[in-house]
Amino acid sequence: MKFVLGLSLSLSAVLLAACGGGTSGSVVNGGVVTPPTGLVLSGTAATGMAISGAAVNAKCRTGSGTTTTASDGSYSMQIMSGVLPCVLQVSNPADGRRLHAIAINAGTINLTPLTDMLSTRLLRADMAGVFANPDAAVIEKAVTASNIKQAQNEVSLALAAYADTSKLADFYTTPLKAATAASPGSGDAQDKLLDSLKSKMTALQNTQVLDLLARASTVGQALDNPDVNFKPTLELTPMNATTFVNGVLSFDAAINYPANVRYLRQPVKWSVQETGGGSINMNGEYTAPDKPGVYHVTVQREDFPALSATATVNVSSTPAPVFTPYLTVEAKSVSIKAGSQYFFRANINYPPDIFYIRQPVSWYLVEANAGTINIMGSYFAPDKPGTYHVKAQRDDYPDVFAIVTVIVN
Repeated sequence: MKFVLGLSLSLSAVLLAACGGGTSGSVVNGGVVTPPTGLVLSGTAATGMAISGAAVNAKCRTGSGTTTTASDGSYSMQIMSGVLPCVLQVSNPADGRRLHAIAINAGTINLTPLTDMLSTRLLRADMAGVFANPDAAVIEKAVTASNIKQAQNEVSLALAAYADTSKLADFYTTPLKAATAASPGSGDAQDKLLDSLKSKMTALQNTQVLDLLARASTVGQALDNPDVNFKPTLELTPMNATTFVNGVLSFDAAINYPANVRYLRQPVKWSVQETGGGSINMNGEYTAPDKPGVYHVTVQREDFPALSATATVNVSSTPAPVFTPYLTVEAKSVSIKAGSQYFFRANINYPPDIFYIRQPVSWYLVEANAGTINIMGSYFAPDKPGTYHVKAQRDDYPDVFAIVTVIVN
């Protein structure tokens, strides 16, 4: 009976091991059971600068874990009996901002503003809410390899006005070496990309991007034209302009928008046709070359690339006058929530030896139902979504003005 009982117990142990029951450790020579390793997640938390000494928490289908980032932003956690997928969150001690990521595979998973945006787009939801109550079934359905690729392309498109993310193959798993307080110049290419994003985006703009990624059916450009009766338009002003060598001109593109398609920025791109014909930035501000001649500025719709317009610029060799007034705004197009507040800013130059008590710029709303705006550029959006326009005009040179498109979501 002792022999039979011993044999039965041995067979039971073998069967349990084969079926995955009992301990998750492995049996080696001599019958020694090695301890289970569990699910291991590691990576780097950074916003350009490493997020040091921050709590990283993970909630998985089964199991949860917590750890603290090192001085270089790196972290590693072992979740015993952990089963994927997992949702991760880090809280930045510097500003209280929370960043998120989703792990569908063990190994490297970074926590950056890019992973936060990618996760938001994948789940079409505020990631703080997802982390508070994660649904593994919903996550598994949404976070597939093909969906990650598509969502990353859409995030890149939404960020086109701030940074070029096209060279970053994978927001989640690409190794990241972040700069630190002790070594601010030690970051790699991804770290410098995050630095650029941080320097160009305000906290409000970051919130706008996340809101767009969570709510918009289409990001950045109309991938399909849902309305067969929609006819895209593009109007470029001025069509003919004259300036001096090294002079500055401001061009404006007016476009219409498809129904139910929201843009973070005006979907147009600017270019100068001739090599050496000057330069133009994303807001349509043209700088003439130091060589006189006739040049051409082209604007093209990104959502309907077949539609473009070209202006002719005559650059004169005559020296520029002592003072040429200009006015520019920080963006030709902004996207904000219905009922929210936005602060517009205008940049102008000043005549020599003339001083003002305040900036000589007034703000106006083109449409009657476009919300409210005061003399300082403090704008409150209406409750009704739509496309509206804000006008900034110089008080001292009323012919100098700029129009901003406001997309209210």
